[in-house]
Amino acid sequence: MIPEKMKALVVTDVRKVEVREVSTPVPMPGEILVKLEKALICTWEQRIFTGQDVKPPFVPGHEISGVVAEIPEGTYTELEVGDPVIVKTYDSCGQCEFCYRGMDNLCKSKSKKRFYDGIPGAGGMAQYIAIASNRVFALNKDANLETAAFAEPLSCCLHSMEQADIEFGEDVVIVGGGIMGQLHSLLAQKRGARVILVELDEARREMAKNMGAHVVINPAEVDAFEEIRRLTGGRGAHVIFYTINVVKLARDYQDVLANRGRLIYYGSYHPSGEIAIDPNHIHYSEKLLTGSYSPTVKGFWQATQLLGNNLIDVSPFISAKFGIEDSQTAFERALDMDTYRVLIDLWH
Repeated sequence: MIPEKMKALVVTDVRKVEVREVSTPVPMPGEILVKLEKALICTWEQRIFTGQDVKPPFVPGHEISGVVAEIPEGTYTELEVGDPVIVKTYDSCGQCEFCYRGMDNLCKSKSKKRFYDGIPGAGGMAQYIAIASNRVFALNKDANLETAAFAEPLSCCLHSMEQADIEFGEDVVIVGGGIMGQLHSLLAQKRGARVILVELDEARREMAKNMGAHVVINPAEVDAFEEIRRLTGGRGAHVIFYTINVVKLARDYQDVLANRGRLIYYGSYHPSGEIAIDPNHIHYSEKLLTGSYSPTVKGFWQATQLLGNNLIDVSPFISAKFGIEDSQTAFERALDMDTYRVLIDLWH
């Protein structure tokens, strides 16, 4: 039986999160009610927690997993009540040029607003969410809901991989060994690339090695650019994923990109800035510089397959686990630099 009230995490002020009791959403025809079980704290939630991006109060959460709780009359789906699922909270209209062309991550239509007794939110850190059926993705019946919650960040990286179009045998440099750098490393290995990861932090370098990165570089001990040139015989990397929030180095990595190489600026920059680009250099080298923004529906499906079928192991990236009543501690812990993802169990 679906309760009339549920618990939701609400960021109420700077560095303050509370558990509130709010009305359980009622799904409309075309929607599914999902009982959310696990939620991860992303850097976006961290920014909200520290007073950035969104004005409180706000119900955060978008890296989530759960089970189907209710399918109302008028919703047509192959899913059944009790099925384990992941949820894509980011909306896209499905009717604009970008959606029609499979670029739904760039949809420019207005997103649907969710409210919890008047409190706005993404809604992933509430115990239930009512959402369009085409935003709910099936998992295997025995799927691990903890690791399945990585579907959103993994799908972001899968879109990034699509931008890079890695071929077997290519040299791939990943700048940064945070969670997104680590996920890029796992995916690049699946593509048959030699992975070279650049990271200052020793623990992150060790994690990358343990997870299969072929070469790790400490830029505090060696010149990372010279080392990349040495490893690639002077050619440079075929692909570079730039995953760190450091604008001043974003330009420099163009110099160790091979002719016809692809440099992906992954993630947003806070604060932002400008970098110099010599159009003649791009003209003569045919280097491709591009970005990677948000996940696509295709990426979510791919992430569901990889995680649901245990084709990729992300369990080492769960740095800590907390129950919903310890959410304040969970958010504080997520701000520590030695974490990848902190998990919140929304029911315990």
